[in-house]
Amino acid sequence: MLITVAICTLNRAESLRRTLDSLAAMRLPDHLDWEVLVVDNGCADHTDAVIEAFAGRLPIRREFEPRRGHTPARNHAVDAAKGEYIVWTDDDVVVDPGWLAAYAEAFCHRPEAALFGGPVIPRYASPAPAWLTESLTVVGPMVAFRDFGAEPIPLSIAGHRIPYGPSFALRAAEHRKFRYDPAFGVGPGQQRVGEETDVIARVLQSGATGYWVPAARVEHCIGAERQTLDYVVRFFANLGETAAFRGAKEIAGVRFWFGVPRWACRQLIEGWLGYHLHRLISPAPVWMAHLKAYAMATGAIRYWRSERR
Repeated sequence: MLITVAICTLNRAESLRRTLDSLAAMRLPDHLDWEVLVVDNGCADHTDAVIEAFAGRLPIRREFEPRRGHTPARNHAVDAAKGEYIVWTDDDVVVDPGWLAAYAEAFCHRPEAALFGGPVIPRYASPAPAWLTESLTVVGPMVAFRDFGAEPIPLSIAGHRIPYGPSFALRAAEHRKFRYDPAFGVGPGQQRVGEETDVIARVLQSGATGYWVPAARVEHCIGAERQTLDYVVRFFANLGETAAFRGAKEIAGVRFWFGVPRWACRQLIEGWLGYHLHRLISPAPVWMAHLKAYAMATGAIRYWRSERR
């Protein structure tokens, strides 16, 4: 069985080097046949040199995707992958030594399953602000936090038991049927997120099965630039726009004010007021939840205003 580890990257050469270092340090079964596929999405830094530096340490190859954006780069990886399974991670991740071996074992033990996912734990650049580290239950999607425990439970849309991008795997045959949708993914002129969770949801809706792989653990490195309130607002505004786009067809009975759903206007106001009030009197998870609601409302309003235009 050949396994492809796929990474898409854009101008994060040193972060990519850290990820590749962790891949080179993995403990692998002697019989494991694998490749590392790095899709260069138009890097202008020294990414090529970093990839070349690992030629003697990893079974690595580079592909180039000139169309900017997560979705074109990911679809290029799907097309170029040679493996029977495609295991995804990101260029800002450190994988555990047993990460790929855990996936390989799961593929062998669960041949009927198409989808697999593992834990994603944030690793914050120090010093991380207390409001961020204390609010993991609120900002989980922003740092791609995922942990369903130590048992190999089935994955499902119910309960949102689906993996996140830094650590999931999909059988290549299914992946070529369920490609990344260009309506999702950050790229030029588009700020929607969740292209991988969209694919995962469609795979599960088709009747395919998936399993949690507790030992397929990675750490998602959160740099200082992603530890600001401005970044929190930008991320959850993009998530709010994505949610509005997904729900745009289910608007029967929804009341609008000036082309915007009334609920979004109410959530915007309540979130703004709640954030400023609770910032003074409540612990961080409380006021962060209000800030998140405010940001998601701004994203939803942005979507509906663009649709009106």
